[in-house]
This record gives sequence, structure tokens and C-alpha cells, in this order.
Amino acid sequence: MSDSAFSTPEAVEAAFYAAFEARSLDAMMAVWAGDDAIACIHPMAAPLDGRAAIAAGWRSMFEAAGQFRVQVEFAQEIRTAEQVIRIVREYLAIGEETEPRPPILATNIYRKEAGGWRMVLHHASPLRVGGTPPSRTPPVVLH
Repeated sequence: MSDSAFSTPEAVEAAFYAAFEARSLDAMMAVWAGDDAIACIHPMAAPLDGRAAIAAGWRSMFEAAGQFRVQVEFAQEIRTAEQVIRIVREYLAIGEETEPRPPILATNIYRKEAGGWRMVLHHASPLRVGGTPPSRTPPVVLH
């Protein structure tokens, strides 16, 4: 794990997406917590648990695709003193694509550690084509 410290969850998130676009495995793994209590779920894929599996997943993705361009749009945040959950829309263009693909909804969870903030979960899932998530989920009434 890198010795770089991230002073805020937003700094981790910026570094995460910069590493994604740069296809840099070292920079990508620097954003993740140092223990194995971490997980990553790429769209339509099985969960990757722990640092070794997550590194292998990103390595495979970086080797299989050309250049990535990612635009990130903030959707929602849940914040406590020790953990932040950020939900974002990712607009991804791969290789020579000039227009981004339909949005991917991602949940990024960050945990405060002794050395600063680190990512502990990235879960990305495609939205319905042409759909956008509701601004607020309607309450469920149980009888």
C-alpha cells in the first residue's frame, strides 16, 4: 500500500478516478484500505474481496481496454465521523469512443484510518438505459 495519505473522502475519490483514467494499478491500489476488509464489484461481475483479488480485477480491466475517460456526477452522500458513503453516476468512454456510454451508478465507501481516508468498497452497476435514479426512494409501508 502507498504511504500517501488522503485528508478527505473527496481526495480519495478524486485519486480513485484519476487512477482509473490513467490505468495505473499502483495509483489504484494506493486508494484502498491496507487490510483485506475491502470489496469491489464491477458492473455485472462477481464481488472481488481483499486486496489481491481487487488488484487482479483492476489489472485485468486495465489490460483489456484502451484509454478510459470517466466523468463523475455526485448523487448522494451519507457521512459519519469515521465513514462516508458517496453515490455517484459514472459516465465512461472507452478507447476511441467520443460519447460516454449510458451512466453507471456507483457506491463508494470510505473509512477513516490512522493515516487518513481510504476506500473500502466500490460497487458499480448499470442504470436502466434511458433511466435515471429517483432523487429519493419512496418509503416502503409494511402492514
